[in-house]
Amino acid sequence: MSGKGKKNIIKTVIIMVIVAAVLIGGYVFMTSQRGRETEQSLENETAKEMTAVQKIIAEAPYKEYPATPVQVVKYYNEITKCFYNEKYSDQELTSLSMLSRTLFDQELKDQQTDVDYLVALQADIEVFKASNITIYDSVVSPSTEVEYFTHDGYECARLYSTYTLKSGTVYQSTKEVYILRKDEDGRWKILGFDMVKRDGTQ
Repeated sequence: MSGKGKKNIIKTVIIMVIVAAVLIGGYVFMTSQRGRETEQSLENETAKEMTAVQKIIAEAPYKEYPATPVQVVKYYNEITKCFYNEKYSDQELTSLSMLSRTLFDQELKDQQTDVDYLVALQADIEVFKASNITIYDSVVSPSTEVEYFTHDGYECARLYSTYTLKSGTVYQSTKEVYILRKDEDGRWKILGFDMVKRDGTQ
């Protein structure tokens, strides 16, 4: 075989190797892409299948603690709406109640054990369910209306949250005042809350 023929064969082999490499690379890329798309699709489907309660519980370990008094109360309201509006297992209710208590100041937490808090919460939930009441909406004071003050050397904040309760076709509003206190780690914690009467008093 002439040198020219050998060169042609070598050239053909090189081209075939390059083509094969491109095809294999393309196949690997497409397979990898499909895998990622399938994984993303499964994650999306899982997210769709999760209930509001399950989402809050699942996201809690990765969620940064709310930075402001308004954000703390909004998060507390989000959890509270789940208590009265959603369906859940006993274990999920327990997890949700413990998550709620992470927003409480230690002084407030000390007033009840975890078990006592859960028992009282379950009693309240039963009252709501028996009367077919749900929390239709909640509106927290804007940050510009939060009142900051100092008490016993602690930074405190006062703000309000208005709740719209729904029972059948009947809607009723109720307003609560929240007092928050900044702890040693700089986190705003709920120290107490109370219902505001019609005349504006507590």
